[in-house]
Amino acid sequence: MNISEADQAAIHALWDELAELPASQPDTALDLLLNRIAGLIDSHHGYWLCSIRLVDDDGDALLGWRARSIRFFGELPADQEVYVATVKRLDKGIPDESTRNHVHQAGRFRATLLRGHVSAAFYRGDHYIHHYLGRGITDRLFVVMPVNQDLESFFVFDRLRDQADFTSRDMEVARYALRSLSWLNRQIHLSHGQFMAEAPLTPTERLVLKHLLAGHAEKAIADTLGQSPHTTHEYVKTLFRKFNARSRAQLTALWLGHD
Repeated sequence: MNISEADQAAIHALWDELAELPASQPDTALDLLLNRIAGLIDSHHGYWLCSIRLVDDDGDALLGWRARSIRFFGELPADQEVYVATVKRLDKGIPDESTRNHVHQAGRFRATLLRGHVSAAFYRGDHYIHHYLGRGITDRLFVVMPVNQDLESFFVFDRLRDQADFTSRDMEVARYALRSLSWLNRQIHLSHGQFMAEAPLTPTERLVLKHLLAGHAEKAIADTLGQSPHTTHEYVKTLFRKFNARSRAQLTALWLGHD
């Protein structure tokens, strides 16, 4: 393992911090995780992406996989626009070489550098020129973590113009940092409504879920969110239905991996 003792110590400290965060704060944990790994490998831009297999279709160019929720760090001005355009293209079944290669490797934990993942022709193509170089991105590192056969997390770290390419050491650091965090990967997907339902949770559903997991009573949630108690109760029922839970205790057990 090409990781120094200093890197290991930093990663172990990160794991301890993540374990101490409340289960109701998965976005805080995700931001901490992305930014801390980015600091270890000198990356100033990247994202977490949920990839979900909506259909089982060998005839589909993406084998049924589609991009859904995303969370950037070091967000660039054109990031959201590029993401929306990319999702539209993928939803039409038009993948770039990198995405096509990823879906054929789905189902296993993997870490790869861009140069080990695509052909030389990729760097001459429109996708790299417009979606990478157009935003000042020159190199990319992927760590992909499956939740199950139909759900994966992409942890993506970029190098920007005037930076050197990633090294094998950078890849090993990111791989090591993420390899033992399947419990957090599960929590993140649950918070985005991707574990049990094809459609993401709405922003309000996510807020209600956060308060439920923090142990707040429905009336307190209603007061905090400026809702009527009836409206809050309807959101709670919808959340229970989406996660196939019959009670708050069952929802919390599911969240913490005790289902």
